[in-house]
Amino acid sequence: MADIFTRSSLNPILKPGGAWWKVYNPGAALDDEGTVHLFPRVIKKEEDWHSRIAHAASLDGEHFTWSAVPALTREGASERRGLEDPRITRIDDTYYMAFAAYDGTYVQLHTATTRDLRGLWERHGTALPDFDFFKSGGRMMTWKHGKPVEKHVSKRGPHWSKSGAFFPQKIGGEYNMLFGEYYIWLATSEEGRRFHAHPTPLITPRNGTQYFDNTFVETGPPPILTEKGWLVLYHGIDEAFRYQLGFVILDHEDPSRIVYRCEEPIFGPREEYEIGDALIDVITGGINTMKKMNDDELKMFYTKAREENIMPQVTFCPGAIVRGDMLHLYYGAGDTTVCTAWAPLEDILKLVP
Repeated sequence: MADIFTRSSLNPILKPGGAWWKVYNPGAALDDEGTVHLFPRVIKKEEDWHSRIAHAASLDGEHFTWSAVPALTREGASERRGLEDPRITRIDDTYYMAFAAYDGTYVQLHTATTRDLRGLWERHGTALPDFDFFKSGGRMMTWKHGKPVEKHVSKRGPHWSKSGAFFPQKIGGEYNMLFGEYYIWLATSEEGRRFHAHPTPLITPRNGTQYFDNTFVETGPPPILTEKGWLVLYHGIDEAFRYQLGFVILDHEDPSRIVYRCEEPIFGPREEYEIGDALIDVITGGINTMKKMNDDELKMFYTKAREENIMPQVTFCPGAIVRGDMLHLYYGAGDTTVCTAWAPLEDILKLVP
């Protein structure tokens, strides 16, 4: 792994406390005054557990102050289990958010917009109403006995879509967006609300045990325009269930063309606070099951999950901003807290031949 990022000595910079039991996977944006805004996914320890999207702001990018109320909370049946993993992109004077709406069975990508990061968000509903995950080449994975296997799920009902990130400018007169878990697709839109996905994935898992992304891939933060093309960070997941960041360079004028794809990850779980405790995401029944287990039972399940590689090791990065010549990552660590790390943007581009 290329060791080019410096982690903040203050990590985790946002962590559980007060109302929140889990705080992770933040979208990030920089306003005209230089304030960093984070929009993390947050969960309370409650009977009807579900995700909300909160808001916190910082002048220095490390010390954050929470807003009094969440930025978005669930509305309607499609969001019954909440809102997850936002990405924020500024296009002209408008901020675009893409987030996953989860009804308890299916997840679909939704969008919202605002001109004031401290203000109200206008929701625009489902972003990809015609997208068919399976017909578009998608395959889902799960872990059994420590090995990834294809996950067979019902193909009926709403179509599966999540992890969306807008490009920060129109290309060819259209809005462009990358999205996808397991595979990553490119989608376009005339008005920035309803998108049409390209018929086949743009980024897929690679074959070979030497690759960090040989099991599945997932969209990272919004693309960044550089002199070498669009820098796209994405999550690569391997057979050990590790989430690590890799990158591709896409052609500036034709983002459907990959110019370069890295061979090794540039960031991944290393510190103790990045390993975390993701029981709620892997145990059948979630928090309701956990409430019925005593400490010894939880410890036994945790140990078994680690041994069988069903407990993910996660550095999950929906948020990144560029300040000066530095790229700042804002990422969920261990599905529990929010951390930050930074590197000169030039150091990443030097890895491109």
